Amino acid sequence: MLFTGSYRRALDDKLRLAIPKPLRDQLAADGPLYLTPGLDGCLAIYPPAAFAALADRLAATSPATREVRDYSRLFFSQAATVSPDSQWRLRVPTELINWAKLSGEAMVVGVRDHIEVWAADRWEAYVAQCDGQYEQLAEAALMGGAATQLLQQNNAPNGEESPHEAMPRAPR
Repeated sequence: MLFTGSYRRALDDKLRLAIPKPLRDQLAADGPLYLTPGLDGCLAIYPPAAFAALADRLAATSPATREVRDYSRLFFSQAATVSPDSQWRLRVPTELINWAKLSGEAMVVGVRDHIEVWAADRWEAYVAQCDGQYEQLAEAALMGGAATQLLQQNNAPNGEESPHEAMPRAPR
């Protein structure tokens, strides 16, 4: 399953968000989804297999590491199991709405094995911040650690945060 594309959707007054047809066509109609805090200020929606794979990846790391324990506690305690209604709308819990600063317009974005939900203005700011770095980001992502370090060094002198450093805190 490969989620792609970006779609503008309205969050309704009952805090429901409609999943776009190209994305929902790849999801099981009768199965649950997992809605979690994502990275960089978005929410993440995982189908069961992707959520289980992420859980397995975390389980394979050392539970003796404080960061692994802390992240696991925050991530799993705030994950919500949600089921789409007949119109493929998901009810988003208030805590996650507040954490991602969602209101009015949202962007629903396919990202390989999961779907991200962004406040529209935050998504536009993120894209604008990354604009002009596509080639550098591709090299860093596809070539690994050395390219990532070089990209970080090249971006450090301007004093601006990278989009990955401006992560909000997880909701409580």
